[in-house]
Amino acid sequence: MQEDLSELAHELRKETCPQRVIDKAWRSIGAETPRPSWLRYAIPAALAGAVLCGLVVRSRLTGGNAGRQPEVAQQQASGRMQVARQTETALGIIGTVLLHAGAHSETVISDRAIPPLRNGLETAKNKIVRHTEL
Repeated sequence: MQEDLSELAHELRKETCPQRVIDKAWRSIGAETPRPSWLRYAIPAALAGAVLCGLVVRSRLTGGNAGRQPEVAQQQASGRMQVARQTETALGIIGTVLLHAGAHSETVISDRAIPPLRNGLETAKNKIVRHTEL
């Protein structure tokens, strides 16, 4: 019985579909698929045309300002320097505020938090000493 099954499986692996069946399947698939519409090609073409027009307009605008480019570059550099100075000032102010806040926090902790803790430790130590003396 096992030999028959393995022989049958081997024969089925060798079996191929006839060419006429494959051709008929391709024809039916081709008949069922919809034909591409003109909109499928119109949208990418319109987008490509818009991008191309934008590039042409941009190149003409930058070509007309060719004489002003060094001036614009100098203004941009000046603006960047001003931004760098303002950033340096702002970071300096923030650093100073943080240093003052840290110093204030240290003072508050040492003046307000440590004495009660120290007193609590002394009180607990005294209670333990009294309890052991009894």
